[in-house]
Amino acid sequence: MDITFNGDTGANYSYHLVQGAGASAYAEGSGSTNSIKIWPNGNATSSSYPNLAIVDVLDYKNISKNKTARILNGFDQNGSGIISLNSGGWYNTSAITSITLAPNTGSFAQYSSFALYGVL
Repeated sequence: MDITFNGDTGANYSYHLVQGAGASAYAEGSGSTNSIKIWPNGNATSSSYPNLAIVDVLDYKNISKNKTARILNGFDQNGSGIISLNSGGWYNTSAITSITLAPNTGSFAQYSSFALYGVL
């Protein structure tokens, strides 16, 4: 899944991703990109693999620094699965006024749900 802020789809984002599966942990990837990546492998679009993600966007109203997101997520693959810890950055000092979630491949699985919590 990809996250963009304020409709910005330019190459103004970065992400870092570390994953673990069973007894092993490994770096999945990092880079500069056009969105913050949550599931680079596309599993968010599969109804066979239940997913969960918690995304914490720090200082989203601050207009004097770039934005950072911390992400904890995981999914189950019929008894095996992956948990990951991500961080992402948006290189823009604007306050975040809109958030767009998009699957990185295909479409969201049926019955997907999303909730937004925040401080006004």
